[in-house]
Parts: sequence; structure tokens; C-alpha cells
Amino acid sequence: MARDLRWTTLYQAKSLMRNKSWRSDANSFLLAPSPSILHRAGKVMMKMSELFFARTDGTMSAQLIHKGKNFWLIRIYKDRDPITGNKRFKTIRFVGDRRGAREELDNLLQRESRALTDEPTNLTVNELFELWFELVGENRYRENTVRGFKGNVAFDVRPCLGDLKLIDVTPTHLQDMFKGMTARGVGPNTMYRLYALMAKVFDRAIAWGFLEGNPMSRVPVPRREQNKIDPMTAEELRKFIAVTDQTRHPEFFRTAAITAMRPGELNGLRWPDVDFQYRMITVQRSLVWRGNPWEGWFLVSPKTERGRRQIEIPRSLCNSLLQLKERQESRIRKLGNRYTNDGFIFANRLGRPYFRRSYIRTFKESLKRAGLSKTVRFYDLRHTSATLLLQAGVNIKEVSERLGHASVTVTLEAYIHVLPEMPRATGERLQGLLDGDMNIR
Repeated sequence: MARDLRWTTLYQAKSLMRNKSWRSDANSFLLAPSPSILHRAGKVMMKMSELFFARTDGTMSAQLIHKGKNFWLIRIYKDRDPITGNKRFKTIRFVGDRRGAREELDNLLQRESRALTDEPTNLTVNELFELWFELVGENRYRENTVRGFKGNVAFDVRPCLGDLKLIDVTPTHLQDMFKGMTARGVGPNTMYRLYALMAKVFDRAIAWGFLEGNPMSRVPVPRREQNKIDPMTAEELRKFIAVTDQTRHPEFFRTAAITAMRPGELNGLRWPDVDFQYRMITVQRSLVWRGNPWEGWFLVSPKTERGRRQIEIPRSLCNSLLQLKERQESRIRKLGNRYTNDGFIFANRLGRPYFRRSYIRTFKESLKRAGLSKTVRFYDLRHTSATLLLQAGVNIKEVSERLGHASVTVTLEAYIHVLPEMPRATGERLQGLLDGDMNIR
């Protein structure tokens, strides 16, 4: 940690930062007022509710922010967003007095400092994954993705390898872990994702100087299976829509089936996203729940760059959404301040966005009433919409853009096997051309 933690003015801090010999000491820190609390005339003043820690080489900094009696926020700088260039922080809540908050901040900074200086022999697999999640995973991947990673690691990696030191991990250990997963009936795609994750983590361990080689490179890559898509037929979809039109969420299911939007994109729709004049929906965001309803939700950008898109909708869906908007406005006038008006199209009676459990229950009940297989998933509405469009002869590029896929290749790989009649149609067209029939379509 810090050999020289001192109170200093901003002028003195800048002088220290310009000192090359002092900057070369990666373990030295300074404690200075945040620049935001400097007097406009240049006088230095200390705001007791906010302290600023800056690492001398610019790689790590932290803020201790007083938010109320015995309540603090600790913000640790991680890195910069590769797209926007904005700084990214990890925020931790702390309850206690100032001394306790300072000690907690020191401990967190020490932990990150040790990550770069620990001897490889002292680091276990558990500690490596904790370090990777804190410094890499939570800053690079979405919250739901990190939650899935942590679940896989907790269930499969920690029991088998967690207490092993990194230098003691062998390909045999890793192969035994995958064999145990196979014996338990874990799917090949799950094993493939875990393999890819562990390869990334061990690669980062090499970059940090903990390992000289990646043990995953000597382990066979688990086979990866194409996810089976089992869409509804047009007749089954009509039965399903007829049933859901009698439920509490008729517009929600209609929009899902017609637009092929992802569930999070549906939940993140707001009224300004709908152009009723030109019958277009603009996808700009996705809503993600943090687990349980009381933990709240947050908005993120679409899954891919092409996820920001416009989707044309039929007049019937436009009319349904207009009716929903009128009912919602009537409810807002009736409830007043009791209605949380965040502008979401699909919201419950108090204005909060739909939680997954509420509409999945309705979805499953509707499947049963329509006489459809209970194995159909809500996400299959997206697959159904895409499949029916392709079977109707819509260009694959148009369908790909409607789905928001990263490329047409993704769409082809996902849906080409559900269109067995297309190759035969192509062959018949070619034969017609050879026979001189130029009118074949």
C-alpha cells in the first residue's frame, strides 16, 4: 500500500506528479482534494464529504463520498470505456464512521495493488477468478452475463479446482472437471462456454505474470451444438394470439410476435419510440432486471451495434398500441402520484415495467389453453416471427435487420435448417431456366 500517504494541496500534488523518480514508484499514493472542490480563485479548500485518492502512475484512483450520517460511497476507478472513452468506476456502499470508511477504502486499494505483485505460487484458482471478476468481468460484460459466469464457476470450477494453486493446475485436473460435468448431464454448449471463459481467465493470469502458459490449451475443446429452434406454425401462432388477446397483456404478446424483438427490448420500449404516423418502432435500449423485483432494473444499449433499428409494424398493431396508450393515460389521471410514470409502454397498473415472472405465467397458461406444447419458450415468439417471414419469401437481409443481428451470417446459421424447402425451390427455378421457362418465380 502507500509508503507515503499525506495531506497535500493540489499544487503540491501536481508538483509530485511531475517528479519522474516519484512517479516511477508504482506503490506510492497521494491523498489530495478533488479538483471539483477547488475555489475558483485558485485557493485550495477541503470538502470533508469527499476525498480523492490518485495513484501516481494514473492506473488506479478512488473516491470516498459522504452521502449521509454513517453512510458512504466508495468509487474505485477501473478503466475507460473503449467506445465512449468515459471513465468506468466500481461503486461500493459502506455504513460506518469516517475512520471505518477510510480503512475500507485502503483495504480495497491494497487488494488491487497486491493483484499486481503477489507471487504466482500464493494465488489459488478461487482467488484468480475473484480477481478477474472484479477487475475484468464486471467492467467488460453485462450484469446478467457476469451473473451466469459466476454461477458456472461456483457450481463447476470452485468445487474441483478452487483450492489448487495456479502453478499446480494441470490438464488432467481440467479434463476431470469436464468429465464430471458430462456425468452430471451438463449440456455441451454450457461446457463450451465454461471452457471459453476459463481460457480467457488463464490468459489474463499470463498477462498479469501469474502463469507462463495456459493449461486450457492442452485440453480438448468441448463440442458445440447448434441450438434447436422449434418455432410455431402460422396456424399455431394464430391460436396463441387469439388466446392472449383475452389476457391482461394482449398488446405485449402481439408486439413480441410481430416485431421479433428480444424480451429486454420489449420491456425497454417507451412511447416516444413508436411513430404512429409512419407505423415504425425504434429500438434504442433494453431493460434488465437485477434478479428480483425489489432489486430494481436498469437500462442498457441493445445487444449489438445493429440492435439500434427501426421495425415496421402493421396498422392493426398500431391501433392496439393506441388503445393501450389511452388506457394508460386514463390510469395515470386516476392514480396521480401513485403511478410511477417512466414512460414505458408495457407497464403494470402502478407504472413499473413488467417483471419476467408476471408475463411468463400468462404465456404458459395461454399455451395450455391454445392446445400448444408446453415446451415452447417465450423467446420462440422471436424465432417464429423470423421463420414465418423467411418462409414467406422475405429477403434474408431484411429479416436480419429486423432481428438486429450483428450480421446476415448469424441469421443464416440460426434459421437455414428450418427452411428445408428453399433448396428444392432453388433447384426447380434453375431447371425452369434450363428448360426455357423464364417466367418462373
